[in-house]
Amino acid sequence: MNVIFTHLTGPDAAVVIDDDYTAVYTLIRAEPPYNSGPLYHPDRYRERTGDQLDRPGFTLVAVEDGETLAGFAFGFTMPAGRWWGGDTTPGPPEVVAADKFAVIELNLRTEYRGRGIGRRLLAELLEGRTEPYATLLSLPEAAAHDIYEHWGWKVTGTCRPAPDTMLADVMVLAR
Repeated sequence: MNVIFTHLTGPDAAVVIDDDYTAVYTLIRAEPPYNSGPLYHPDRYRERTGDQLDRPGFTLVAVEDGETLAGFAFGFTMPAGRWWGGDTTPGPPEVVAADKFAVIELNLRTEYRGRGIGRRLLAELLEGRTEPYATLLSLPEAAAHDIYEHWGWKVTGTCRPAPDTMLADVMVLAR
């Protein structure tokens, strides 16, 4: 296995709504606890992600193993004063008051897990960012939740980003 990480921004990052990325996203979101819920339908993924492409600081990191898209992660700058939308508990004042990097997706095919690739994928996404904090949403039932805590992320509240979604923990990493 010889994986390669690629950073994409601007118009180049629009590949994130192509069929290969959508297929990886859909495959992972079929797993428990997501179970292909309404939020994880391919059309909603493409619409939501297409809208996010124009956000300041949008960055995509892909990890490929030869011709195989093994996974990807992306996010954007959440400016000072902004916090997660939907039904959300208030964020820590010092985090809300600062620019922060919102990790929106981190997806890795099952066969690439447990090898440190996910950790490197997240590190590649956050590398060189100037925001003092990073934040993400994670379902408490998801295996990734415990991994994020192991990597130093702290639960600071909860968020239900849309009425038809499950309640997620808001996690923050001081950088």
